[in-house]
Amino acid sequence: MRRNGRCGQRGSMAAELTIITPLLLVFLMLLAGLGRLIDAQGQVYGAARDAARAASLQRSGPTADDAAQRAVDADLAGRCVTRPRAVRVSADPFAPGNLVTYEVTCQASLKGLGVFAIPATKRVSARASAPLDVFRRAG
Repeated sequence: MRRNGRCGQRGSMAAELTIITPLLLVFLMLLAGLGRLIDAQGQVYGAARDAARAASLQRSGPTADDAAQRAVDADLAGRCVTRPRAVRVSADPFAPGNLVTYEVTCQASLKGLGVFAIPATKRVSARASAPLDVFRRAG
C-alpha cells in the first residue's frame, strides 16, 4: 500500500547527492586554482611597481638594477618556486626625465591542484614603469 504516492522516489535524494557532490567539489577546486593565479598576478604586479619605484630613486643603472632586485626579493619572498627576476626593459637611457621600466617574472606554485591536469607551476610576469626625477643629480 502506498502512502502519499511517494514510494517510487525513495532514495532519489541520496542518488542526486552522490552525483552533485563530486561536481561541486571539482568546481570549488577550480575556483581555488583561479584564485591562486589571480593572487599571484597581483603580487607580481605589486613587486614590479615596487621595483620600478626603488630603481627610480637610484643614481645609476647598476645600482638601480640591484635596488629593483632587492625590492622584488622582499615582496615575493616565499611566494615563488624559483627566485623571482627583475629585468630592466626600458629603451630609454638611465637619465633624469626618462622612464625606467622593469619586468618581474615569477614561477607561481599551484601545488595541490595537479589532480585536474593543471600544471604545478605557472609563469607569471608583470611590467611597471616609474619616472626618473628630473631634479636629481646623476652620479
